[in-house]
Amino acid sequence: DHPLKEWTKHIDEWLAELIRHEGRGSFANETCAGCLSTDTLYRCEDCCDLQLFCRNCTVSRHQCDPFHRIEGWASRRFQKTTLKALGLRIQLGHAVGERCANPSRAFGDDFTVLDIGGIHEVALDYCSCEHAEAKHIQLLRFRLFPATGVDPKTACTFKLMELFHLLRNQTKVSGFEFYNTLARLTDNTGTVDVKNRYTSFMRMARMWMHLKMLKRFGRGHDPKGVNATACGSCAVLCPACPHPGINLPANWKDAPPEKSWLYRLFLGIDANFRLKRKEVSTDVADPGLNHGYAYFVEERAYKSHLQTHGKVEQKDDANTCNNHDAVKLANMRGIQGIAASGVGTVECVRHDMKRPCSVGDLQKGERYVNMDYLFASSVRQQGEKMALVVSYDIACQWSVNLWERMLRYDPKWDFDRKTITFLIPKFHLPAHQASCQTQYSYNYRKHVGRTDGEAVERGWAAVNGFSGSTKEMGPGYRRDVLDDAFGDYNWRKVTQLAKTLLEKVKNAVDERSTHVLQFEEICEKTDPVRVAEWTQLVEEWENGAEYDPFAVHRHPVTVASVRRALAEEDAAAQADDRSTTMLHEDVSPSVLIIAGLEIEELQRRLRKDALSLGSTATDLQQAAIIRRRSSLQLRIDAWREFHVEERGFRLSKPSGSEGLKSE
Repeated sequence: DHPLKEWTKHIDEWLAELIRHEGRGSFANETCAGCLSTDTLYRCEDCCDLQLFCRNCTVSRHQCDPFHRIEGWASRRFQKTTLKALGLRIQLGHAVGERCANPSRAFGDDFTVLDIGGIHEVALDYCSCEHAEAKHIQLLRFRLFPATGVDPKTACTFKLMELFHLLRNQTKVSGFEFYNTLARLTDNTGTVDVKNRYTSFMRMARMWMHLKMLKRFGRGHDPKGVNATACGSCAVLCPACPHPGINLPANWKDAPPEKSWLYRLFLGIDANFRLKRKEVSTDVADPGLNHGYAYFVEERAYKSHLQTHGKVEQKDDANTCNNHDAVKLANMRGIQGIAASGVGTVECVRHDMKRPCSVGDLQKGERYVNMDYLFASSVRQQGEKMALVVSYDIACQWSVNLWERMLRYDPKWDFDRKTITFLIPKFHLPAHQASCQTQYSYNYRKHVGRTDGEAVERGWAAVNGFSGSTKEMGPGYRRDVLDDAFGDYNWRKVTQLAKTLLEKVKNAVDERSTHVLQFEEICEKTDPVRVAEWTQLVEEWENGAEYDPFAVHRHPVTVASVRRALAEEDAAAQADDRSTTMLHEDVSPSVLIIAGLEIEELQRRLRKDALSLGSTATDLQQAAIIRRRSSLQLRIDAWREFHVEERGFRLSKPSGSEGLKSE
């Protein structure tokens, strides 16, 4: 049976226990459980102990838990109150329970703390002793994160900051929804005016997110401080990709050709048009906190590049393949009210991880001037030059004049084009013309394994959930949030990488054995001379020969080409005085064949349209189908008459001195 069926048998007991918590339960004594006084009794909603205590005992018991929710027993029911109302004061700068000789109250004795349990008004005293720390330092040492460093009046507990930081990356919840949840936890009746600290909360969340990034990447231990942070130094790197000086042998550059492929870097390029941003704020008003420290490129250098080279159109790159959406979007006009039409990225395409300084905003679709800059920035972050396998869904167009464009941007660009292999992701490849499907195919390239090149597409699913909130953000805050999202995504990949690679290795071993066996069976049944010939062609092509052995050299068969062939056959027959094959002066065998093909096409269309009507078809629609059926039946009957005549004609055709009579 389903577990819920068993549970519903006892549902009354469960409901009674919930109702029991609305009252005093088993604690009906009118005296304090601590000191036995008969004063007003209170109960804590967050403590495990549900006994009732007097005011003094309640305050004493909550010196270490000043953000618990309290309710007092009065008029035969519980009423909400606060520890501040009971007299609890939080003393900073000293050990818990130790009073300061010179306390200083928070401004207006009005301090608000946001905690997991809700929004709390507390009484807070700073230490004003001779060697006291600054106010924001005292708050931080009490694990309270202040909204400002100048006489703060609002703070969040570290627990709440950790929760929101993780919850936003896991569930894509917006700060607005999270804050409103806290407000409803504080009061869900709408009868209490809860203080609005939403703006302060969002500022604290942004500060916390940035500080956590700096802390995780050791920026607090640099004697030069945070300002010395290098671009890309706060990105979670892919541990399975080649990193010179980290996971490569010292002589990796001198590896022989049969092993050098092990040290190639696989990159994937793509754009995401869901991560738009409206024209909200500016870089001057909202410059952001991450100045190229993580995944987004440094904004000032990026915009300087676009300002210098962005006015050059892509007209010099003639389209030699199918007209893809990315190319169309490159020539789009700016969307009304949109500051960024999406983001472009370069990432590790084998392990699906974002790369440092490889993400940037797109202003007008997927233009080459944007994608070129991101590609160059990502390659520079590698430090040392190495062979690349670059996957892009329009690689056949983008790569044609890439070096010319790169030299236009930077005359010092000296990357050897022979060390870069351009390919197209497998899912996108069928949309390209036939020549691209062999020249840019992963299936026909040596030393790429079973890589599909689509990892960059799959990675967008993890961040698309942020689009609803980031499109309303200012430019700097949006970049900071997406940087944090990419970092969280990379970290989750790292934690699962060992398990993922082990599964892939096991699968690869089994698949290799299967493919080797199939290959050997085919070779045994094939002419060895042809096998040797094919092997030579493939190896020459892999080494750079122009002839492509995988290209299919054939002309597609169309109805038009069949019509032409039959017409040419009739013309040749008439020229050779073979007109005796004609049924009569109006109908030849070729005409009969074409008529049959047309009837078959009409049958398919009629069948499709009839099935699409369904049970809700109108009388007019049904009448149209009936008329088409009648018309088609007349054509079929006429075709059959000619067909019978043709059969009879062929059977009665003279053979030698005698002829055969028709049936």
